Amino acid sequence: MKQILIILFIALTTTAFGQTHIIGMQVGLNLTNISANEIFYNSEMRAGFTGGITYDLKLSDRYRIGVDVLYSQQGFSEKFSLVDEYGTYYGEVNSEMNFDYMSIPIKIGYEIGNKIKIIPKIGMVPAFPVTAESIIPKLNDSKLVIGQETVDQMDYISKFDFGGLIEIGIERALSEKLIICSALAYKHSLTTFSNIDYFGDHNLRHYGFSVSVGIKHGLSPKK
Repeated sequence: MKQILIILFIALTTTAFGQTHIIGMQVGLNLTNISANEIFYNSEMRAGFTGGITYDLKLSDRYRIGVDVLYSQQGFSEKFSLVDEYGTYYGEVNSEMNFDYMSIPIKIGYEIGNKIKIIPKIGMVPAFPVTAESIIPKLNDSKLVIGQETVDQMDYISKFDFGGLIEIGIERALSEKLIICSALAYKHSLTTFSNIDYFGDHNLRHYGFSVSVGIKHGLSPKK
């Protein structure tokens, strides 16, 4: 993976001269969940924040490549039945699994349109965990929920995530340099954040949608 990023960096720097650069910021909403083998059958999506800085390099009038640096809140929640060792049912309780990442989407896109541009993109998303925690109900001796307890999971999860991405972006120029934008993206991890010490062979993978809005500024090359 490091070799891929190095090659990409070299390609960017060697083609950047004489091209149009576009920098920006975006914020948005993540709706994420997980896929898994034989576990977490009733998981529900987590709504979280995503946002950060964006960079695009126009290779021609239509083609561009881009690299973003985004803070991405991911995870899921699940309800489960609370039963003691005698089979006594105490009701349903909710637990949350929250995983926040610093993600670096790397994308290539093609522009359609002029004043209003539609830009389909595909790419890859290397990501590094920042925080990982589970929020579980805290029970008293009578199995009644009296609060919540947060358990740190950073020591257990895999320390690198790699996924694929498809995205549809829309851009509109407000002036020669200033651009407003929005995007809808779908991401799915190819690697698992589970491992031999964390949920074993259940193959936990992140997936989800994001909706974002932002503003960009074009930097034309010197003539």
